[in-house]
Amino acid sequence: MTPGTVYTLERGAEVLGTLRITGVGGFAVHADFEPAPAFAPYRVLFDEDARLAHLVATDPHPDTLLEAEAVLDSILALNLTLRREGDLGFRSVLISIEGNRADVRPLTEEIPL
Repeated sequence: MTPGTVYTLERGAEVLGTLRITGVGGFAVHADFEPAPAFAPYRVLFDEDARLAHLVATDPHPDTLLEAEAVLDSILALNLTLRREGDLGFRSVLISIEGNRADVRPLTEEIPL
């Protein structure tokens, strides 16, 4: 994933938003996120994920870790994909969204979708 590349975040045929890659870090790819109206019902889940990530960073209590894992499982259960122009993309991604920023870790190779 190279800076400047644009992907759509999709759940099935539903477009949840657009990501423009801004950089690559050690564990994640960073992007600007522009939500589509279809993202609204999922915002609360991603907000909770962000809240728990900050909490775990300062206090990794086992109960907090379990709660964060449950939220992550809920996000993974959405089966989100990233698609770029030419119908290439990632079928499985680990993604966190906080406001208009996203961090992504593809869990599969980029392939035709």
